[in-house]
This record gives sequence, structure tokens and C-alpha cells, in this order.
Amino acid sequence: MAESINAAKLITIATPLHQSAKRFMYNSENEPQNINPKKMKQMKSTLNRTSKLALSRVNAKRNQVVVTSPAKKNVVFEIVLEEGTISRPFLVVYEKGIDPHRLSNTIKTEIQPKSNTGSSYIFELKGQSKPLYFSLLLTGYLMDITVAREFHFEPGDDIKITVHKTDVSNIYDLDFSGRASGKYRCQNEFLYAVETDTVKVSPEFTKDNQYHKDNQSFRYTNLLYDLIEKYQPEMSDYSYHLLHADVLGHMGRHLLTDLQVKLHDQLSKKDITGFNALAKSFSDQYQFDDGRNIPDSVLLDSKEYALFMIERIKTKVLIDFETVSYAIVYERIKGEANEALRDKMIAALFKYYVRLEDDNGSMIIDALAVVKDKECLDILKKLIDYQEV
Repeated sequence: MAESINAAKLITIATPLHQSAKRFMYNSENEPQNINPKKMKQMKSTLNRTSKLALSRVNAKRNQVVVTSPAKKNVVFEIVLEEGTISRPFLVVYEKGIDPHRLSNTIKTEIQPKSNTGSSYIFELKGQSKPLYFSLLLTGYLMDITVAREFHFEPGDDIKITVHKTDVSNIYDLDFSGRASGKYRCQNEFLYAVETDTVKVSPEFTKDNQYHKDNQSFRYTNLLYDLIEKYQPEMSDYSYHLLHADVLGHMGRHLLTDLQVKLHDQLSKKDITGFNALAKSFSDQYQFDDGRNIPDSVLLDSKEYALFMIERIKTKVLIDFETVSYAIVYERIKGEANEALRDKMIAALFKYYVRLEDDNGSMIIDALAVVKDKECLDILKKLIDYQEV
């Protein structure tokens, strides 16, 4: 794949990690927004890395967005398998969203084909009110095989997915066609972009643990953003923004967790000078957008974004205090202006980061008074019941 033309187009820029935190979101809505492209500001790449120490904001090239407003709310998938394939396809739909750690206690609904003719299987999801994520699987002798993992769909999609065998067992190539198929082809190409990229680039760190100016994470993120721009004319505004949020969340979380490991290593060696130099090097190289160009409801729907925001706050607390105090992390999460996203982050914090026996129940009891979302409240209450806080 050709190297990204715009070398500064990666993570948009808000507050360097060594400065004070700012609030990021302004509205809280449950339904995805249809954005009028004439009124919308140009989308800026959501992960920006500067090749120099100076800050650079670069607008991503943006064509006219295709806004889809389907009259029908049904979603139709036609799955076509190669002749002679013994396996049968089925779908798993995640009714209340997903994230990498399965925060949602949602119910995964298995959808069987409505009908089939030979190797062609028809699935119909009726009355869909909002976009959701789904996976496509094939039945297997010992275990089911995931062919497409956690793609998102929108009401009104009518998609044909042709599944081709490859020379590798249980690995398949997919072709997508039909109404609104651009986002599917984009998501599918994500899976191959990094694996098929053969350009040799610099490692993440220099020998003295500074961030290298031309590293693999920078290049891989550019590859994914370039794919979004490639397929943008075929997407709705919602899909365009959701894919940006997912890439920002996934790659940003990867960068931040790597940084935390390096910072803890410096602290273990009692090298405060090295700790501060590494923190500054990161802030000089990577600065993250506050997501202001992505609608709040889309940030909430993203399977990646909430955990990225937690890691971002954790990293800044580590830099500020040379340790991670979850009491401080919790207080900063409470300052998130998007209340629905805040609630999701709080639930994730207690489910995956904070041991309640260490908290003595004080933070989670406070969280019960703060959190408004019913599903997130249920998660907190179940944690209390399970761990007997």
C-alpha cells in the first residue's frame, strides 16, 4: 500500500499531556446524529503526530458526505459461500454496543438465516432503530469460525457478502457489495492494511527511550485514516465519524499503554530525569484531539473510545504524580462533560481497573450517586453485590 501522502495526518491535537486537563464533550445524546455537511466543520484527523517539535494542525481532505436517510429500517444481508462449503453462516448482533473488554452486559443475539438457496443465505434484521455492531460466523466441527468480527451496520443497509476460501484453513476473503457497502469494505481492509504493509520504518523508540520521529504506530494509523478517506464518499456521516473514533481509540490506547510501561520502567530505575524526558518526548510527538469534531453520540457508540479516554487520563495522572491514583483518575472522569460517555467510563473503570477491596467502597458508592445511565448503574450494583462492598 502506498505511503501516506499527508505525513502529519494522524491524531488531532488538544492538550499536551504535561498541561492541565480540559473537558472534551459538550452534548449528550443517545441516538446517532445525521450531520448536515454544509453546516459541519471539516473533519480533522483524530490522531496527529508532528514530524517536528512545533505543533501542526492539518485538515484531512474531505469530499461531500453521502447522508443516508433510509425509508426502511430493516437490514438485509445476503451471505454467499463457495460451492461445496459445509459450514452454515450465522450472525451475532450486539444489541447495546461492545468494547474491547465487553463492558456491556448486553445480550448477544444470534441470528439464523431467514432463507437460503444453494450457497446463498438471506438474513433480515427488522425494525432497526440505530446502528449496531455485528459479527459473521460459520459453523465449525469443533468451534465456530469468526469471518467478520465486530463490523458496524446501519438501518437500511442491504449488503451482499461473498465469502471465499483461502489457502489457509479457517481464513477467508470477503467481498462486499450493495447499498452502503463502502463502510464494510473499509472495515475489511483495516484487517489487511497492517499485515500487508511491507514498508520498513523506524521502531517506536530510539536507543535512549525517546520516541522515534518515523515509527510504525504513526505509519499504521495513517494507513487506517487513509482508508477512511478513500471510502468516505460512500459513507454516511455517522460511519465516517465512528470509524475515526474507533481508530483513534484503538491506536491511542496502544500508544498510551506502551508509554505507561516505559514510564514505570523509568520510575523503577529511579530515573526521574529519564521519566520527565520520556513524558516530554511523547507530548512533543503525540497530541490527541478532544473529539470535538465527532458527535458525542458517536463517541459513545464507539467500541474503542471510552477505554482510550480512561488510558489518556491514567497517563496524565501518572505524569503529574509519578504514580497512578485511581481516586484522582475517577475525579477527572467525573469532569467529563458528555454524561453518557462519562457513565460508560466510570463503569469501565470499576469493572476493569479498580479493585473494590482497595477502594473500601468509597468511590463506587459515590459513583452510584453520579451515574445516571441504567445499564452502567446495573454494572456497578452487580460489582458491589459480587464483591460485597
